[in-house]
Amino acid sequence: MLFYKCNFCDPITKRGEKPVKSINAETDEFIKDDKGKYYHLSCYKKYLKDKKKLTDIEIEKIINDCQEKRKLEIKENKEKDRFLQWIMNFYDGSLPAYFMTKLQKVREGTYEGINEPIDYLTMLDIYQHMENYLRKLRAKKQIKNVTQQMNYDLAVVIGNYGNYKKYKAKQEQNVVSKNDINKQIEVEEKVNAIKNNKEYKDDDSEFNLIDIIDELMF
Repeated sequence: MLFYKCNFCDPITKRGEKPVKSINAETDEFIKDDKGKYYHLSCYKKYLKDKKKLTDIEIEKIINDCQEKRKLEIKENKEKDRFLQWIMNFYDGSLPAYFMTKLQKVREGTYEGINEPIDYLTMLDIYQHMENYLRKLRAKKQIKNVTQQMNYDLAVVIGNYGNYKKYKAKQEQNVVSKNDINKQIEVEEKVNAIKNNKEYKDDDSEFNLIDIIDELMF
C-alpha cells in the first residue's frame, strides 16, 4: 500500500524522525501539484483558499488542471510499464541504467537521429513489428552482452522510425480508402433498393432524387 505526505496537514518532522504520511493512495482523494507535492483534496482546497487567497472559480480550475495532469501521468506510467515488461521478456533480463537513459531521451525526443518525442506504445509497436528481424540480427551478430544487444537493437528500431511512420500513414490511408469503398457500395445498394421498391413512385413515375437522399440520411 502506498502512502504520501500531505504538504498541508501532516506535521513537519525533525531529522531522524519517521515522516508522517497520511494520504492513502488507494482510498483517499488527493492532488499532486506542479511542484510534485501531495495534498488531500480537501486540504488543497483549504490551502488555496486560506493561504493563496484564491476564489472558488480559480480553485476549481487549478484542481481540474491538476487532476487532468494526474490522469495523463497515470496513463503514461501504465504505457511505460507495459513497454518495459515486453522489453524484459524479450531480452529475458533486467533493464540497465544506460539503456533506460537512452529510452528517456527517445521519449523526450532528444535521442540522436529523431526530432520528436516517441511515446511508449509507439516504441512497443515498432519493437513488435520488428521482433523477428531483431532476432535474426541477434543470431547473425552474436552479441553476447545483453546490454550491448539492447542498445544495438534500440538504435536499429529508432533508425527505422521514419519507415514506421510511412507504414502507419499508408495503413491509415488504406483504411480510409476501404471505408470510402464500403460507403459507396452501401449508397449504391440503397439507391438500387429504392429504385426497385414497388411502393416507390411519384407523380411523373420518374426517379426522385429527393426521396433517395431522405433514405440515405437515415
